[in-house]
Amino acid sequence: MRHEQRMVSGNKADKTGAMPKLEKDISMSNFQIKIAGLVIGINSKYEYVSRLCEEYKVSGDFSTGKVDFFVSATEQEILEEQAGSTGTLLPYCESLCLYRAICLRLVPYEAFLMHSAALALDGEAYVFAAKSGVGKTTHMKLWMDEFGERTQVINGDKPIYRFMDGVLYACGTPWQGKERLGSNIMVPVKAIYFLEQSAENRIRPLGEGEVIGRIFHQLLMPREEEELDRFMDLIERMITSVDCYMLSCNMEREAALLAYKRREG
Repeated sequence: MRHEQRMVSGNKADKTGAMPKLEKDISMSNFQIKIAGLVIGINSKYEYVSRLCEEYKVSGDFSTGKVDFFVSATEQEILEEQAGSTGTLLPYCESLCLYRAICLRLVPYEAFLMHSAALALDGEAYVFAAKSGVGKTTHMKLWMDEFGERTQVINGDKPIYRFMDGVLYACGTPWQGKERLGSNIMVPVKAIYFLEQSAENRIRPLGEGEVIGRIFHQLLMPREEEELDRFMDLIERMITSVDCYMLSCNMEREAALLAYKRREG
């Protein structure tokens, strides 16, 4: 659509300190999606967000249907998002603002965002976490190459994790990273692997203290102080209920086999 190809003129405030306005030819869109078992109402300014979420939409009246919560993004938030990433189109910036708003509302539902790649294999989820550029998507693809049709990508970059009936699930979302890898599924988590590059493949279990030192770089922390204790409880539950490993790997298929066999004991 025409408005999605245009950018606001200028990324920063003008001389008066005021932020520029959004384009006038935007299309308001109200719809509902279901992710991590939650029904979320979205009020978006750009049609891009509606198309992004197409596979996750659920029917129902936006104003009266059963919705766990609603999110929207203000003009100021969208423009500030663009200012922090010069050259990024406004519709995409709105999508980031909306997903952040969703993730900051998750703690009361025993859910949270963890930057990672999550893959389903034989009905169980395997999670790969690493600093940017280490190769979590590359390693996930090794599992796909090795295990073929037994695998399904849950989310390549930004899955939601939620405890339900005491079990931690990795949940697909429309926000899937640059490679757009993901599925609208929820799968119980079997193991978490923290990756680092190495000439040789090695794996070892991580203690709780080591996991805590590595995991917080991957988490979106709540902004409200009263939610922080609940958030920390969720992370502790994850660490104590899911096997966590340090995987030093050379990004060859043998690394995937080593990780999977270690999980089997």
